[in-house]
Amino acid sequence: MPYGGLVTSYTDITERVLAEEALARANENLEQRVRDRTEELTKVNEQLEAAKKTAELAYQDKTRFLASASHDILQPLNAARLYSSTLTDRFTDGDPEDRKLVSNIEASLESVEEIIGAVLDISRLDTRAFKPEISTFRLDDILNPLRVEFTPIAKEKGLKLKIRSTDVCVRSDRRLLRRLLQNLISNGLKYSTKGGVVVGVRKTKNNMANIEVYDSGIGIPEKQQELIFKEFRRLDDGARIASGLGLGLSIVERISKVLGLNVALKSQDGKGSRFSVAIKEAMSVPVAEKQAQPRAIVSQLAGLNVLAIDNEPQILEGMESLLRTWKCNVVTAPNAQEAAKVIYSSKTQPDIILADYHLDQGTGIEAVVHLRWKFGVHFPAMLITADRTAEVRAEATDKDMEMIHKPLKPAVLRAHLMRCKAALGES
Repeated sequence: MPYGGLVTSYTDITERVLAEEALARANENLEQRVRDRTEELTKVNEQLEAAKKTAELAYQDKTRFLASASHDILQPLNAARLYSSTLTDRFTDGDPEDRKLVSNIEASLESVEEIIGAVLDISRLDTRAFKPEISTFRLDDILNPLRVEFTPIAKEKGLKLKIRSTDVCVRSDRRLLRRLLQNLISNGLKYSTKGGVVVGVRKTKNNMANIEVYDSGIGIPEKQQELIFKEFRRLDDGARIASGLGLGLSIVERISKVLGLNVALKSQDGKGSRFSVAIKEAMSVPVAEKQAQPRAIVSQLAGLNVLAIDNEPQILEGMESLLRTWKCNVVTAPNAQEAAKVIYSSKTQPDIILADYHLDQGTGIEAVVHLRWKFGVHFPAMLITADRTAEVRAEATDKDMEMIHKPLKPAVLRAHLMRCKAALGES
């Protein structure tokens, strides 16, 4: 102070020191808890990653199993279809009871084929590695074949089917979009007892178009509309009207997710349903020239030289029986080497080769390539396989081979053979 003396002040910092010590201890505890929690999360993430890898491996194993099993299942089914088709052709003018029995066999085989195909489709669509094949095309390119496919089915049930033509072009996976619409149309016809199904395309804003499928079926109550897209879910009324497993709309939902499309449903109980698929329009593409399709008259296949290659004796026997019913000249072989011997011994070159993909020695594609090289002739060839992968399809296309999936539909085979015979006539 100016006149001497000292003034001091004291502050009790006990609480502050205690608070700082408590904060330090809390920080230490927090850091320890963070380290402990981080270690726990790291372990959990490692466990989740391991579980994810295990699940992915299991899924891949399941996919491989289904692919392998489908081939093994479809082989005898394919043989059965060939035999039943042979019987159908032979009993055309026979006893009505015999024709009915054969017809029932055909219907049963078609049901099995439909179930297996649906299960395989679901398996493929659920595979993350599955990639759609995107291209630009006219909607009429898939609507016109659907009209041809379902018109006889509608007539048989006494229903009307109207698929309106359109000039709309889209960019999507042609095959998957066709399957989606195929299931919607099939579903509409299946659950309609009167009236029918109408399919049309309506343009909307922002270059969008709605592909709409109307049916006059039993309708779907609002509370149950979400359930119908689940596997094996069928409404009681629907189950009474038509048989099935309830997989059609489940496949529709999966395809829509793969293609990034929105499928909307509007329906009232007892008043039919409307399924609408919203899709973006694309640049116009030219209309493909229509090729005249030869009429499927069995006698017109008379004299066609066919070489069938398959490692399954039952398949070869069934194929030979069916083709001989169509008046074709048939030779068979289990592989390319035996096929070459058969061609030499018969002294007749085939007009077309029908080859299975999976052979004991190599593939059907390799067999065809070998025979073309050996004889110096570019034989027309058709690959018959249960393998639906894009790789096999691309390989067949690259080797100028058409492809048909098992189980073989005789009408499809006959149409291909008719085109081959017509091409031979022109040349």
